Amino acid sequence: MSAENFVVIDWGSTNIRAFLYLDGKQADVKKSHEGVTTVRGAQCEGAFDRLTGQWFEKYGAMPVIMAGMVGSVNGWADAQYLECPVDLAELPMHLTEVKHSKGYRIRIVPGLCVKDPDNYNVIRGEETQLAGAVASRPSKVYLMPGTHCKWVLADGSRVKSFRTAMTGEILSVMMQYSLVGLGAGEQEDSEEDFMKGLERGYKENNVLPRLFEVRGARILGGLKASHSRDYLSGLLIGGEIASMQRIFKFSKDDGEIVIIGSPMLARRYVKGLELAGLKSACLDGDEAFLGGMLPLAKSLL
Repeated sequence: MSAENFVVIDWGSTNIRAFLYLDGKQADVKKSHEGVTTVRGAQCEGAFDRLTGQWFEKYGAMPVIMAGMVGSVNGWADAQYLECPVDLAELPMHLTEVKHSKGYRIRIVPGLCVKDPDNYNVIRGEETQLAGAVASRPSKVYLMPGTHCKWVLADGSRVKSFRTAMTGEILSVMMQYSLVGLGAGEQEDSEEDFMKGLERGYKENNVLPRLFEVRGARILGGLKASHSRDYLSGLLIGGEIASMQRIFKFSKDDGEIVIIGSPMLARRYVKGLELAGLKSACLDGDEAFLGGMLPLAKSLL
């Protein structure tokens, strides 16, 4: 067994991704749908073995570092939250040990939290992306779009505070379960209607009175049914950016906002930030994740 063999795992609510490193280089990647919503607690060991067992049989025991919902109260072990403000350099000092029947050396990265009467918030998993982003693309503001979008204020490697916008979840819920999405049918891309929604959402900074109008516009011929999702997405993202700009009071003088995530979703936020007069730069989410996890994995060697 090489002294530089290890496994890095991104274990979320619905999926698991495991990365095998041999002699310090990525050698294999495996995926599973046994996220925390499927397996919990002691069941996680079985999911872990099913995904990585062949690696351990072939290459022997090696350190494992995990991040994400596997460290939640519903995960394999309840990893702690580090309270902000906190330096990401402290992550290696607060890893949570996981017990495995075969004695494998497994650790989980802690999450981050904000405890403030005006802001109670938690991050679980994105802290590793932040660590990678801070090392490769320093910024005062980081933005991680997704189901629960995170906005982070930083000073070097020190995370000062963060907020969460449930934009992605609200979009999904409204299109699947509310009157807004009822009867909208199959959706197609519409840059024009996305931009219309984006501009309205940003300028008004209060989308609540506008949500039902998505359905009204469709019924009365003001919006093509198949463009409902893109218009609603623009409306929500525009309102999100306006709200966060007001809360955090950041401006173009604060430099680039670094967007960490998938290119497709990042492009939507780039347009929204441009509308707000803010500059941005994009960083691939997987690259940021591994950039944050590899130093942690090597600290176990």
